[in-house]
Amino acid sequence: MIRDEDVRTGKFLFAKGYLDKAKYDKFHRLLGESDDNSCSQTLVDVLGVSEEIVASAISEEFKIPLVNLTPSLLTTNNKPLQDEFLEKYRALPLIRSGVELTVAFIDPPYKETLESMRRDVKAFVIPVAVRRSAMDAVVHRETTVMENEYVSLPSKFPLEVLDTRKKGKEKYLELQKTGRLPNADVMVDEIVIRAIKEGATDIYFEPVEHELRIRLNIDGVLKNSVYLPKELIEPLCNVMRSRGSLNMFDKKKAQDGRYAATYGTFTFDMRVSTLPTVDGERFTIRILRKASRSLDINDLGFSPENLVLVRHLLQRPRGLLMVAGPSSSGKTTTVYGCINELRDSQKNIITVEQPVEFRLDFASQVQVESDTKVDYAGAVRSVLRQHPDLIFLGEIRDADAGAAAAEAALTGTMVISTVLASDALTCIPRMTNFGISPVWLASVLNGIIYQQLVRKICPHCRESYKPTRHMLTAAGLAQLEDSIILYRGRGCDVCGGDGYLGRTAIHEILIIDEELKDLIFNQASPVKVKEAAVKKGFESIRFDGAKKLVSGTISLEEYLRVLG
Repeated sequence: MIRDEDVRTGKFLFAKGYLDKAKYDKFHRLLGESDDNSCSQTLVDVLGVSEEIVASAISEEFKIPLVNLTPSLLTTNNKPLQDEFLEKYRALPLIRSGVELTVAFIDPPYKETLESMRRDVKAFVIPVAVRRSAMDAVVHRETTVMENEYVSLPSKFPLEVLDTRKKGKEKYLELQKTGRLPNADVMVDEIVIRAIKEGATDIYFEPVEHELRIRLNIDGVLKNSVYLPKELIEPLCNVMRSRGSLNMFDKKKAQDGRYAATYGTFTFDMRVSTLPTVDGERFTIRILRKASRSLDINDLGFSPENLVLVRHLLQRPRGLLMVAGPSSSGKTTTVYGCINELRDSQKNIITVEQPVEFRLDFASQVQVESDTKVDYAGAVRSVLRQHPDLIFLGEIRDADAGAAAAEAALTGTMVISTVLASDALTCIPRMTNFGISPVWLASVLNGIIYQQLVRKICPHCRESYKPTRHMLTAAGLAQLEDSIILYRGRGCDVCGGDGYLGRTAIHEILIIDEELKDLIFNQASPVKVKEAAVKKGFESIRFDGAKKLVSGTISLEEYLRVLG
């Protein structure tokens, strides 16, 4: 829904030359299509207007102060009120003085919003305009206080004294000789606690020729943690085997397991996997922070345009929706967000997963165990006898699972599943390679959501700069204007000096219409399918990446790292 204040903002930017006629019309269309498309988000993320210009325009048009928001201005200690205003109004209460409440806005100060705020707080509301990134930085700082509760987790042992790259093996031999070497359980706990504190999602125990290398996956980038003596490989592996309920004696076969662990007041679900290598067993622990996962589809990084497409796909009552991407690209989180969007007391929702990563109170969840005879295909056929309206199939990884998903969709059930693929279009031949008949696939496939994760610029140290024409050309972005302003992280204490904090997703969404169904049925080449899709408005993931680049969400270096 477009409101009068949105119209005034658009006209101001159009009059000042920041929007041309095409972008001005697109602004009106997007805001009119969905209540979820906000004014500032559409201007910055979709139309490429800098957030400084948007904030300045709102300030000038509505005659309200333009404020450089910093954490020191946030003096209201009412956290519930801050959360309520952020969720309800996309605004942040800053200062309460007597009967006046100063509130920061990133969108225009809508008349009905101001009136609603006055009723909520029983005070006169004074609106001020701020940059979106400044508000994000302040809000993130407040939530970081909660996230940094992990920092209070006590250390169990100083692993540095065993680091062979720093101390050699002398200290290890000394501790072993004097009986002061901690047991393997303590060492594993210390490694995991350090990973949790640093925000890692995975821990890699990698035996190399003369030592055990521990690396952490932080925001999709590997970081060396510590190098331990090779003598510790066996005892550490035995601890992880025991915790993950793995076969203690079969060390020549890859295995998977899981266990729950509690550190301080925090409970984590750990997934363990082994892989035999020539230097010994390689172990991986994936850390699942269940409480931190968002199920709101609005928080998954979809641009306003892509969110409209996703909701269009979710409105279809039957058929197959695929979420594709490389390994560890957030596919399951996106599926959970889609399922949450469809939650309804009148819907029968059943999931089939290996393992169940997040408990859903509105769905029945089936866990497929690797050591039983029940596989994905058998589980799906059993689920169909429960008359579901929606089935989530964890991952299509073989012909049986693919056939079961197609069969379920053919019965009139909506099926959502994930698959490893390099882009949305190659997902189609991947499915047929799994043995799904092109006839079946053409009949049931509704669409494909492809995504990759990218690191976000740290809002605490973000700075702007003007890229050279050579930099833009090297990134395949020569079409951008010479006057374009991009952003990067300078590095600070909050982000650990690397300029990045957190991740978001970039997407491409392929809607399968009748023409594309016909091409799939006739097994047309991916080139022909892409040509037909582009004619109908399909945009590759590079477009979404470029939007997030221009809006200051990601850096040019991150764009190149992920998309090449």
